[in-house]
Amino acid sequence: MMYRIGRRSRLLVARGRPVPWPPAVSVAAVAGWALAGWVLAGVTRRVSVRTGVCDEEAFGSLPGDEFIAHPMVEWTRGVTVQAAPERVWPWLAQMGYGRGGWYTPQWVDLFANRWVFGVKHPFPASASRLLAEYQHVAVGDLICDGPDYASYFRVQRVDPQHAVVYRSIRHPRRGSPIDITDPQAPQRAEQQLREAGTYFDFTWALVLNELPGHRTRLLVRTRANYSPRAFGLVTLPLGLVDATYGVAQLRAIARRAESSQLAGT
Repeated sequence: MMYRIGRRSRLLVARGRPVPWPPAVSVAAVAGWALAGWVLAGVTRRVSVRTGVCDEEAFGSLPGDEFIAHPMVEWTRGVTVQAAPERVWPWLAQMGYGRGGWYTPQWVDLFANRWVFGVKHPFPASASRLLAEYQHVAVGDLICDGPDYASYFRVQRVDPQHAVVYRSIRHPRRGSPIDITDPQAPQRAEQQLREAGTYFDFTWALVLNELPGHRTRLLVRTRANYSPRAFGLVTLPLGLVDATYGVAQLRAIARRAESSQLAGT
């Protein structure tokens, strides 16, 4: 029996015989989808590792690179602040849980509270003004990053009005409170994580580069090693998350610095 294919087609074929797809159309479609996938993968990868930065900033060295010389992952983000570095620096100096906060979006704080620290009360709100009592930051300081120092940063480098570099070794899923009155407690906690074989070891550098016209490039770079190596499967989506809240954090700092400059504080 013979039948027509399509309302307007004049092609008649026998029942049960496959209709051949025009080779030219098939090849073109496959090539088009392949090209689109390749472009999308490239854009996704680029956004994952760099946002708001030029090639010189993305590939050039920054303060803090020396602490993890051969990272398994590196992310660099940046924004331009309409304020001089000396206006931006105080907002960086006071950063930290229980200090001026991290200026991160609320959803990040809620996620960290529930998923990492297992508490239901909200993070303290980030400061909207400069806090004189938290303007000192020095190499060797422990900066809290959760209730009871469940996570924390070690201050590795401080270049006033230019850069502050933190380092942290932590479990990706849970915090481990330490006794900060015990000088050996951080080292023991970090050693236990290394021996257990599940950790992220990363640096987090915030850098101010002066621009003409009383402006500043505010950059943040994360460099990390991790164990086990299977974590490499999630570095791409983690980079996309970092691109979202990392840039939001930088913009929050920029807004505060620009507002303080306008107010003359």
